[in-house]
Amino acid sequence: MPIDLESNLKTLRSKLLVLGGKVERQLAIVTDAVVNGDANLARTVKKGDADIDNDDLLIEEACIRLLALGAPVASDLRRVLTIMRISGELERIGDLAKGISKRVIRLCDMPVVTVPNAIVDMCYATRDIYRDALATLAESDAEKARAVRINDDEVDDLNKAVLRWAREDVPLDPQLVRPAIEVLAISQRLERIGDLSSAMAEQVIYLVEGRSVRHTPS
Repeated sequence: MPIDLESNLKTLRSKLLVLGGKVERQLAIVTDAVVNGDANLARTVKKGDADIDNDDLLIEEACIRLLALGAPVASDLRRVLTIMRISGELERIGDLAKGISKRVIRLCDMPVVTVPNAIVDMCYATRDIYRDALATLAESDAEKARAVRINDDEVDDLNKAVLRWAREDVPLDPQLVRPAIEVLAISQRLERIGDLSSAMAEQVIYLVEGRSVRHTPS
């Protein structure tokens, strides 16, 4: 029986956006968990990760089936490849959110210390760049996708600010050593989420314009 390629692609795109929404909720929760030092919120992120993993697997299986049976070419092939790639990036962002939640739980078990403002700013900046990347996907907007790539620089700069805090303040206060390890791990994961959000935007540009910008400047 022939496959209705267009119908299947529309369904897959809808499922991808649903997955993106689930990841967005995970990021919103983990942001609140970091900012408020809330271990209970962090635990809900850990619980929600399995659903994201399952959605990614289902999307991947459906894409492979379309590649095998639908024989897509040209723009349809780009659509299948883009959906599969972005689904994988969303799953990795979900994993990173779960990793951040684990670090928050550990931080909450330590004596209360003052963490750098940059980590709070970084949480919000990362959440926002992800939302913008998801919006470019929903709107198939290559121009907005280019702006996402540029805005990722803010996350990188905040990561550097956290590293400066670790170099300059931590040696002055031994009580900061253990919390600093967790803060640096959170910062590293936030920076990676920013990179993956930028990669999503690159995939949108590839989808709309048919050219790869992965190895070109922002």
